[in-house]
Amino acid sequence: LLKLRRKKISVAESFTGGGIARRIVSVAGASAVYFEGLNTYNERSKIRRLGVSEQTLKTLGAVSDKTAYEMALGLLKTNECDLSIATTGLAGPKADAFGQPVGLCYIAVGTKEKIFVYRYQFDGTRKEITEKAINYGLFLAYKTLKNT
Repeated sequence: LLKLRRKKISVAESFTGGGIARRIVSVAGASAVYFEGLNTYNERSKIRRLGVSEQTLKTLGAVSDKTAYEMALGLLKTNECDLSIATTGLAGPKADAFGQPVGLCYIAVGTKEKIFVYRYQFDGTRKEITEKAINYGLFLAYKTLKNT
């Protein structure tokens, strides 16, 4: 669909650790539609590479709807992509300093016109949680692109 619509996609991943990027590049011809993938696992990386606000991270934490939104926005601000996916969440085994539960994640999918942020609470092992988020992220990107 990206190729058909002549669109480029970029990905910023935190807790999915490059899983979405890996799935995209596993498809032959991905170079025609894939601009970049950033694995911004650390908060400093989110700030420096994506422009996530330090205030957002201090007050809401890395696992928040606003962080996911700012990650997706940071990709779009480069003007190198038409669609962005950003993931942030907790795959476990422990909750974070803000008391967010394991399995909580936010997936942001955006275009230059609008960014949508989705909240999910997945269960399962660390691997199962991240696989679910990868699948949802790709599905939401497809759904967004289809509706634009």
